[in-house]
Amino acid sequence: MTPAESTICLICGKGHVIIRKEEIAFRQWSDKGYINCRVTIPIATCNQCETRYSPDPEIDKILDESFQREYEKW
Repeated sequence: MTPAESTICLICGKGHVIIRKEEIAFRQWSDKGYINCRVTIPIATCNQCETRYSPDPEIDKILDESFQREYEKW
């Protein structure tokens, strides 16, 4: 989120959005079975409605890269 962008929540329109880096864990099915992954991503949280989402438009790419790194270890 750039300084020019509003920090007002787009969902409720009342709260302010706070962005923090958080580590998430997920698992994904593959031809080798379930692959467990961990990645640190920015998470935006509204202080009013508590909606949580990643503001990074490249989030799918980040998750895919994390999966590929773990997949190659098998």
